[in-house]
Amino acid sequence: MSVKQVPRPRAYRPRPNRPEQILAAACRVIQERGFAGTRISDIAREAGTSTGTIHYWFEVKDEVLTAALKWASEQLFARLDELAAGVDSERERLAQLLEASLPSTGPRRGEYMLWMELWVRALHEPSLMPECEGLSRRWRGFFFDTVRRGTGAGEFAPVTDPDDVADRLLALVDGLGFELLLGYEWTSPERMRAKMHAFAAEQLKLSPKSLARDARAAAAALGGGRG
Repeated sequence: MSVKQVPRPRAYRPRPNRPEQILAAACRVIQERGFAGTRISDIAREAGTSTGTIHYWFEVKDEVLTAALKWASEQLFARLDELAAGVDSERERLAQLLEASLPSTGPRRGEYMLWMELWVRALHEPSLMPECEGLSRRWRGFFFDTVRRGTGAGEFAPVTDPDDVADRLLALVDGLGFELLLGYEWTSPERMRAKMHAFAAEQLKLSPKSLARDARAAAAALGGGRG
């Protein structure tokens, strides 16, 4: 005797049996509503599960935020590591990092939004600072390692200590990224990209045209175009 197949409701989503599924849902909800406006029930609804399941993995909402940002960042870090294997120079690697810094569209914009939410929370909840610093240290390491390797290989001729130059690049990236994400009328992805390339070329004695050419390849590899 055959068993009649009962159709699933249209709102059905697979029950998350891994925290990664919950974190993906949390990223989407926090990006849409902001952390302050997000409830555990919102994340549960997006994930197609119960609040009890969320609390099984995470005791409080702050844990969800930091875990979601870690999860999103790891996706980017893994992609950057993968792309690094296909480049022939540290200049190309630098172009990849600068392009990944643009919070323009898609996953990169979403991740930057999560960063901003964590920064705001850390201002009022100092216990989150170690998590915030740990993630920042990993991201900073990409820049420091690239500038150091490029200098050691003779590709870069930094105007001062390589670590100081890496620090300056990161400060510029953070400042411009903040403006772009907020949507100030004087900024745009094109402006941010041009400013980053000009400053990196100046600080490391590079050809702006070569860096721009590498950035086009990096944009294609990272996905999302050059918007």
